[in-house]
Amino acid sequence: MRVFAWLMVLVMSPMVSAAGGDDQQWPTQDGPVTVVWQSPDDYRDVRASSGRQDRYENHVFATLGKEFQKRLQPTLAEGETLTIVVTDLDLAGDVRPSFGAAANDIRVVKSIYPPGINFQWTLKGADGKAIASDSVEIRELNFENTASKMRYQSEALHYELRMIERWVDRDLPEKLASR
Repeated sequence: MRVFAWLMVLVMSPMVSAAGGDDQQWPTQDGPVTVVWQSPDDYRDVRASSGRQDRYENHVFATLGKEFQKRLQPTLAEGETLTIVVTDLDLAGDVRPSFGAAANDIRVVKSIYPPGINFQWTLKGADGKAIASDSVEIRELNFENTASKMRYQSEALHYELRMIERWVDRDLPEKLASR
């Protein structure tokens, strides 16, 4: 019995020290397109319906950050860099408690809970000087009826990925063309 107790202490001690740390490092994608997640605890809705909250947030931030990189990197000229600082995120749907056999909450996705993201971006030239910048607030009100939703249907964050794609295709070229 004592051996079991000591084993539990040894196994649980890294989890306790990791859970107690306030210096959570969220994925920040670096390179020509850098994505920074600023104060994620203040975001409107990045709640996990099941599992560990920090793992879910890590997955969400990594997935959306990679999408920003994939979409924006081809728009940059040689030597240019683009920094995106995300200040708010609201995932599609709303997390509600389940009052049934399941112990986990559920995310209810309805048109009254559209996805949204707020961020600032700054484009810098090869010399490091700012060329253009803007503050962006995207809210995809008609997210359930978008024509190309099939492209991301197998992805966990398909509404949010589509929202980023539409912003890059529809709104960003105007800003880059004015430089």
